[in-house]
Amino acid sequence: MSRSTKSNIRRPARSLTAAHVMTPEQQARRFERFERDLGIPGLVEIGRYRYATAYGGLRLRAHPDGLEICFLARGQQTYRVNDEIYRLRGGDQYLVFPGEPHDSAGMPEEKGVLYWIFLKLKPTRQPLLFLDAAASRALRRALLGMRSRHFAAEPGTRELLDEIFAALQHPGSGLDRIGAAALVLRYLFSTLRASRRNRRTAPSSRIQRCLAYIVANPTELPTVPQLARLVQLSPSRFKARFREEVGLPPREHVLRQKLGVAQAELRRRGATVTAVAHGLGFSSSQYFATVFRRFTGLTPSQYQAGGQGR
Repeated sequence: MSRSTKSNIRRPARSLTAAHVMTPEQQARRFERFERDLGIPGLVEIGRYRYATAYGGLRLRAHPDGLEICFLARGQQTYRVNDEIYRLRGGDQYLVFPGEPHDSAGMPEEKGVLYWIFLKLKPTRQPLLFLDAAASRALRRALLGMRSRHFAAEPGTRELLDEIFAALQHPGSGLDRIGAAALVLRYLFSTLRASRRNRRTAPSSRIQRCLAYIVANPTELPTVPQLARLVQLSPSRFKARFREEVGLPPREHVLRQKLGVAQAELRRRGATVTAVAHGLGFSSSQYFATVFRRFTGLTPSQYQAGGQGR
């Protein structure tokens, strides 16, 4: 579902926490470039993570002078801005405007692929992306005037971002930087168009039928061919359609649904990890614990004890 919000109105920040300390394993799965290396006016940071497991959540923070644009290429992620919760799925964009306190609402940074770009929009007289003063002002006004915070990105967004990251991995001459800035500008115009459309379409009737089956049968672990037969599609076509419409591969969606049920079961008095694992069709409690930790950053026992993730 699309979300609209008065997101460009700043509110006083709550108590902001210290910077999050990442593990070496987590850092190795991130690619980041900063202002001092980029050499492009107004571009403060670009980043991408490819997490194979969940890590500790984003701590409360605010950017007083800039706009952050995120694109979730794969997975699911929860964020909170100005005390409102946003749940992203693969293919979504998400914005944080200057001065807004934001975090991941106590949830982990989940398994998936996320891109982000941070633009410095103040002071207003500084140029953006090698544009002249008038063009910089017009772009700044357009970006700060976006009314939608959470929306579906345009097709081809991931490919465009990968092109930007390739161009900025080792910035060379001034001409190379101008070329990279032109790619960033294309991405910003794509974001402006997507924000105006403010679309988040529901899955088709076939995929809805598949989703309903998964919810109604939490003890099963259906394969892609089984689910494809259910909706009368070839396995390859079903897998592509499911990922396009849901934002996740079918098997990952099934596992996430199972873990949602598992979390509720583990909170029940007297529940054991082994009983919950077997009740949901996992082959062993060890495999269940591995999957649980991959998606939540906690073991089932830590979750039962009220752990907060990594």
